[in-house]
Amino acid sequence: MRVSRKIKAICLLLVLALAAFPVMAQGGRENSAPSGPVEIKIATWTSNPDQIALLNSFVEEFAAKEGIEISAEFESIEFGEYNTRLSLELQGTEAPDVFWVLETSAPAFIQSGLLAELDAELAEYNPDDFFPKAMELWQKDGKTYAVPFSTSPFFILYNADLFAAAGIETPEELVAEGNWNWDTFREASKAIKDATGVWGYQTVDGGGYDVRILHNLCPIIRSYGGDAWTSDGEILINSPESVAAVQLFHDMVYDDGSVVPPGDQSNFFAGAAAMTAAQVSRVSNLAQADFAWGVAPMPSGPMGDVPVTGQAGIGAFSKGDNVEIAKKLVAYMTSESCVARMAGIWPPARNTVLQSPDFLTSQPLLTSDQMSAAVASSIETGRVLPSHVMYPQIEVESRIVWDRLWTPDADVQTVLDGVADVYAKYIK
Repeated sequence: MRVSRKIKAICLLLVLALAAFPVMAQGGRENSAPSGPVEIKIATWTSNPDQIALLNSFVEEFAAKEGIEISAEFESIEFGEYNTRLSLELQGTEAPDVFWVLETSAPAFIQSGLLAELDAELAEYNPDDFFPKAMELWQKDGKTYAVPFSTSPFFILYNADLFAAAGIETPEELVAEGNWNWDTFREASKAIKDATGVWGYQTVDGGGYDVRILHNLCPIIRSYGGDAWTSDGEILINSPESVAAVQLFHDMVYDDGSVVPPGDQSNFFAGAAAMTAAQVSRVSNLAQADFAWGVAPMPSGPMGDVPVTGQAGIGAFSKGDNVEIAKKLVAYMTSESCVARMAGIWPPARNTVLQSPDFLTSQPLLTSDQMSAAVASSIETGRVLPSHVMYPQIEVESRIVWDRLWTPDADVQTVLDGVADVYAKYIK
């Protein structure tokens, strides 16, 4: 596994080096009128056919609005490979015209010049409707380079049947009592594993030891008063608060044996774990579930409830052949009309949509009370995952150090000191 990651690391670092130079492969014919169907390639990390169909409907509406014909190709790239593959494509001849951007990599993509400025195109669609806080990552020097289409808090999905089988209170019952915290979360996970033999918890998308390390650990770390780093460059990943939080998770994996361990593919959505961290876009996976399930906010810690929000943006490739059309398409796809229809999958950053009563009923598998408690209440107060202009390098180098944590006898403080050393190389 480590050899594979090192190879990926080298590839990504080479791509990032190339990104510092002008992209020569694209023709930049944006000023010529299309003589036939305009070919637009759109890169995402979803492969859900319903989600792709929704996005394609926006393309069709936009084409009709503009009086042109568009032939859209959707490319679905696996999340764990997304940054590497996308970066490589943007240096070649098959680059997407429109693509999703991870919040952690937003500053790096903006700095690289690969994202086109969008303000003129957004002017048609009430840009003041976006929460200013939600736009911060996607702007630089007063200009907008991508638009958040998803501002989605993490929450807990749980298998109510397994809680009943273990004879313990559900997360929602513990929330109602004011007793839903990381200690009771740990106790419930172990009780279920001991009583049923089923894992108590699966990390978000099963990637908590690899591509989603910070997605997995940041909710615990921040609720304990720690963080990875601050906006002014202070490294906190090896602070006493962060160490205590990571130690709790490590103990769940190796002392309690209650968490799906590294290398195990057991899946919450198949009934093989009692809880998982998720976002609204994952709820559709439960449409055919053969078990009763529920939703609760992430557990609180010594610092209380500190919501962590995953954010994703959409932008246009600045060097593409159809950049002007791509920019207009991005603006249309993030208009109030389109955002309202995406809200049940990807929660909005638009105030009018979020404040609409329809938002609380936009996900048919969740009740309005569940949407309010686990999603809406966290969007305005939640904090996005750490990001930095050097994040791709930080991620590549630190992941090799993080690997040392996933053994029973790992010294958490020592590992986090090593991660802090990597962060300090890039974060000033």
